[in-house]
Formats: sequence, structure tokens, C-alpha cells
Amino acid sequence: MKFLVLLVFLVLHVNAEYIKKVYFVKSNDINLSVITKDYKNDKTIFHIQRDRYLKRVRTKDLLKILEQNGYHRFKTKTSYVNFIKESNIDTSSLKQKLISFYKQTYKNIDIKQVKIIPKTHLETLNEDYSFNIQPRSALLSHSTFSIKLSSKKQIFFDYYIDANLYVYKSKIKIKKGEILNSRNLKKVYVKLDKFRYFPIQDYIGFQAKHHINKNKIITTRDITKIDLVTRGGFVSVVLKDSDLEIDFSAKSIQNGSLGDIVLIQTSKGKKLRAKVIGKNLVQIEAVRWKK
Repeated sequence: MKFLVLLVFLVLHVNAEYIKKVYFVKSNDINLSVITKDYKNDKTIFHIQRDRYLKRVRTKDLLKILEQNGYHRFKTKTSYVNFIKESNIDTSSLKQKLISFYKQTYKNIDIKQVKIIPKTHLETLNEDYSFNIQPRSALLSHSTFSIKLSSKKQIFFDYYIDANLYVYKSKIKIKKGEILNSRNLKKVYVKLDKFRYFPIQDYIGFQAKHHINKNKIITTRDITKIDLVTRGGFVSVVLKDSDLEIDFSAKSIQNGSLGDIVLIQTSKGKKLRAKVIGKNLVQIEAVRWKK
């Protein structure tokens, strides 16, 4: 008997289908088939109010309706479901701008679908416009952007983007200052949903800014450039003056990565600003030396 109950549970679990957070409809009528894909036994279950584009429904109410109509395979991971009426205007140019925005942010993003919904009623979109979106919108799969028409009118849009991308996760606990590499990081394919901070796209030349726990998505807040020069360490100084090049040793007063300007101190106590050009190697201009 226990085995039979377990078997039924496993069958139901394997065949379960999770209700999505968002469904798109063509009209104000919301039909069962939007969820079930069963067009033969279709019926209208909700309506979007006239001149509105969204209907928000509690998931438990939707599950009850599905079960009353014989659909028991559905489960949920969300409290609410949004049914959104698609716009009739041509949004292809807006979609391209939105796709470009995300591709500029993430090198390896795979965009499957983009839906754009104006927050006010629009018949057409024929005017020239400027596209405006906040940089942090790229952290989300659902956000808002606006356009400013040549008539100076500003129009806001909601959008939903279905996309996956590669991110880096920590294989192990990483200590502060540890150099990031393939031994402590793994590349994983995730669905774009809601990031708190921007996930890194590359790890070469970076070290951990603080302690990082195992299995954490590595973000730009977790890393810093590798220090090529360390505070209190000795550096080789290259002094260039036309065709003349002089090398001498000095002590660095600051940490610095490639391209940073750090303060150094010569054996005579003179302090100078120098540019980091390599491991324990800095360069100063002759004009700074003469001052």
C-alpha cells in the first residue's frame, strides 16, 4: 500500500506543470487554454477590464478553477499570476533597442522572447523618439523603460524578457585576496530573473574583494583587480626622459593594480606618484622626478 501511494506521488510529481508568473493574451478575455493548451475544452475564466492591460489573480484561486475543470497536474511557486493583454502597436524597433541594451550588459545572454506593453493607450508609434532605460533594469527580467517623442511627450512601457545567460559561481569558499580562476569558479547557465548585483562576465585579472561563500554567484561587488604592487613592498621604478631610461628601487606606500597611480618613496625619503605597469613595476615621468 505504501509503495502504491509512493508511486502515485511520484507520477503526479513528475507530470506536474508549474504555473508561470506571467501569461500574455490577445484580447480582454482570459481562457483556460492560455494555461492548459487544451483548445478543445476551452472556456473564459477571467476578463481584463476595458482600457486596462493587466489582470492580477491569486494563484490559489486559479488552481481551484483548474481543478474544478479537471486539470490537477498544475502546481505553483508564486502567490500571484499576471495576465497581460498584448499591445497591437508595432513594437519591433523597441524590442531591438531592448535586446541591444541587454546584449551590451551580458556577453553570453540568450534572449528567447521579449514582450512590451505600453502603460497608456497607443494606436500607433510613428513619431521619432529617444529610448530611455535605467542601467539597473538589466538586473531584472521584468522592468520599465520610457520613450520621449518628438512632440516632447513621454510614454512608459512595461516589458518582460525571457532569457538565459552564463554566470560564474564559487566552487568552494574563497578567501579575501584569493585570485579567481577555474579551480575556485564554475560557469553555470541560469535563467534571468532578478539579480541583486551584476554578475561578472569574466574573472581574468581579478581577486576576491572579501570572503565569498561556496555556490554563490560572483558579482562585480565581490571582486577587485589583482594587486601588482603592495603597500610596504619594494618596486622597480622606470624613469623615462626622452631616449634616456633609468631604473632604481623604491618602496610603495599603497596597493595598486595595473594602470593605477600609486605613491612611492625613494631611499632618500622623496615621495612620488607612479603608474603601475607590471608586477612590482612602476613608471614615472622625468618631469615628476625633477619637481
